[in-house]
Amino acid sequence: MSACKVALVTGASSGIGRAVVERLVEAGRTVIASGRNGEALDALASRYPGRVSSLPCDLAQAGQAEALCARAVRAAGALHEVVYAAGIVHYAPVGQVSEAQLRAQLEVNFVSAFMLGQRAGVQLAQQGGGSMVFVASTLGERPAKLTSAYAASKAALIGMARAFALELAPRVRVNVVSPGIVDTPMVRVSRDGAPLDAAGMDAHLSRLSQLHPMGRLGTPEEVAASVLFALEAPWMTGSVLTIDGGVSLV
Repeated sequence: MSACKVALVTGASSGIGRAVVERLVEAGRTVIASGRNGEALDALASRYPGRVSSLPCDLAQAGQAEALCARAVRAAGALHEVVYAAGIVHYAPVGQVSEAQLRAQLEVNFVSAFMLGQRAGVQLAQQGGGSMVFVASTLGERPAKLTSAYAASKAALIGMARAFALELAPRVRVNVVSPGIVDTPMVRVSRDGAPLDAAGMDAHLSRLSQLHPMGRLGTPEEVAASVLFALEAPWMTGSVLTIDGGVSLV
């Protein structure tokens, strides 16, 4: 790997995570891209030979997060930045959230983020410093219907990141980027799980767009730009950077 900064990005198979990888490469980083879809990661790495390496990992499985940090350090020899963009959601009304759905969302959205961040934070501090960014959601501070478990997991993620920032300062900066609704594969599903045809998808995305005063959904690239800003901002730690098209205002 090159002598430039090395960043580990989770959730890199698609959506925000993939956009973060591409933005960091543009900014001169060497990136370790991690996610569940090995083929997608390999395709991404092939676009940036020598700049992106693939490190598949299923963060839904207990113990994988800490192991991922160790694997990344072995692969790169050093680690300077971590972006946790992995996440899952199961929509369900209160009274119909199963324990399996709750635990799955907590495992990926919070527990694995905690364990990876904890291990990486110590690693970065020992190396002399670094920066971590966790991708949360405006739902972590302002929940919506059908999102009780997801909102709880993101609220926990925000609290964790702020606590890490306090303990790891001044060597390691820890921040949160909190998007509104972003046009990703995770958003392109109906809330009841029923398949959508083209017309149904257009109507679904239109309804979501209208929730935002800016009149549209965010893009992964816009969130990735905010992630890069948070990684680099030298006097910013423990902050929640909201990028949501104004949805938090309504």
